[in-house]
Amino acid sequence: MSYTNYPLIKMQDRNYLLSIYPSWHTRLFPESKLHNENPSVIGDVSHTNSIEKVYLTKMAGITSLRPGDNLLIYRTSDGQGPARFRSVATSVCVVQEIRDIREFDSYDKFVNYCGPYSVFDEDELQLLYRKKNYPYIIKFTYNFPLEKRVIRDDIMNITGYNDNDYWGFLKLSDHDFKEIVKLGGVDESFIVN
Repeated sequence: MSYTNYPLIKMQDRNYLLSIYPSWHTRLFPESKLHNENPSVIGDVSHTNSIEKVYLTKMAGITSLRPGDNLLIYRTSDGQGPARFRSVATSVCVVQEIRDIREFDSYDKFVNYCGPYSVFDEDELQLLYRKKNYPYIIKFTYNFPLEKRVIRDDIMNITGYNDNDYWGFLKLSDHDFKEIVKLGGVDESFIVN
């Protein structure tokens, strides 16, 4: 895998919002944890220290992802208030590979691929492999955090999406993606047109 231009991202109209529950978000993106979160949930383990990350999901639409696609990581609400004000965009990542868990004909092959870069411990990985109820595996690079978290309300104002849309996985135009990232305080030099 080449990281020649890392952490720069390229605009090619292939941008998506990917939601992650708070408990997984903090474990996978310690650099993007919220200020009010307990720092003790972050361990000094490979997935927290690596720019490569692996995430398993069953969300509809994920199979449309391709290497090079930009991901806006979206931490879902913690349930302490309306999602419109508690769900936030936190980070920008780039897809490296999409796999299906059923491609791995043994647990060992699966864990060798996922283990070092996933948020899941050994017991969780065994359960995921056995049940195969989160079949889509996304391997991506963590490129940079948003300096300022962008709340769902702001994302709605930029994109035109509303509460009736499925906030698990949403397509974002180049314009909207850049506007969200700019609102997040990221220097525009990180974005290549």
